[in-house]
Amino acid sequence: MFRRRVLMAVVVAATSAVALPALTWDAKLSGERVLAAGRVVNVDIEAGKITIEHKPITHLYMESMTMIFRVKDPTMLTGLTPGDKIRFKVERDNEGFVITRIENSI
Repeated sequence: MFRRRVLMAVVVAATSAVALPALTWDAKLSGERVLAAGRVVNVDIEAGKITIEHKPITHLYMESMTMIFRVKDPTMLTGLTPGDKIRFKVERDNEGFVITRIENSI
């Protein structure tokens, strides 16, 4: 009985030591979201909005669709034209979705 408890303690300790770094790594990845991909459909610099046909955005549970997004800083829209392929970071705030980063993906 004693040997069984010691063996069980060793197994638990060994699996915990291996799992801990993996959990830490996963938590780090979930905090650093991958950029979403899409194609510019329309740009409205004055309104600070952009229409994007995008692929699924899994962390926001969004399927592929075309939608209008607000941008945090309208100067991010300078130089973008319909048809441009982009990668972007979108977040949810109190007013809906807002893009906080855009880069051309050529």
